[in-house]
Amino acid sequence: MTDRNIRPRLAAILCGSTLALSASTATVSAKTVVVQRTHIYVYTLPKGCVKTTYSGGVVVWKCGSLYYQPYEGRYVRVYIN
Repeated sequence: MTDRNIRPRLAAILCGSTLALSASTATVSAKTVVVQRTHIYVYTLPKGCVKTTYSGGVVVWKCGSLYYQPYEGRYVRVYIN
């Protein structure tokens, strides 16, 4: 089930400047990363998603060109700027 509402939420995350990759997870950092949350929720992720952790401890899942963040037992669609 998907809940759609287009009002976004913004969260700024300060990060370092390193990049590290492994087989199933990626750690990505930039000087400033902005995560913009939507009100689009999914209960399961599509196949082939890769877990990405920013140095500030923020976890997002990259599924093709889409990003999701764990939130209250489900995943919320986010935009990374």
